[in-house]
Amino acid sequence: MHKLVLSVFVVMLCAGTAIAACPSNPPSSSKVNFHSNDQKLNAQWLQQNLAGKKVHFDGGVEQYHKNGSYIYKSGGGSFKAPAYRFYDNGARCIDYDQPRFDFYVINSGKLVLINSQGGRYEAKKIR
Repeated sequence: MHKLVLSVFVVMLCAGTAIAACPSNPPSSSKVNFHSNDQKLNAQWLQQNLAGKKVHFDGGVEQYHKNGSYIYKSGGGSFKAPAYRFYDNGARCIDYDQPRFDFYVINSGKLVLINSQGGRYEAKKIR
């Protein structure tokens, strides 16, 4: 009986300290600030064009490492995540302690990131 109680306690303790990860299913795009001329992207396009590259925006640079890790640098700060994930509805997840979801589209031939608050950010270059 004592072993069972101890086992349940250990499982509960471990579950309470688990870090959230990017889910296998994409977030809904129903509330995203899409414009009528946005071209939606899929996971394959995002993986082929962003993995291993740096995406430059006004005010910051994000890097999608080929090993699956991610870093965003802005001003003097940087934000690292152990992983990122692309989805077929154009979403991407950054695996922070609280996963972050944004969407990518092509608009007028330019890559645009749309964040959860509806902000739209045009990529200035991808290398």
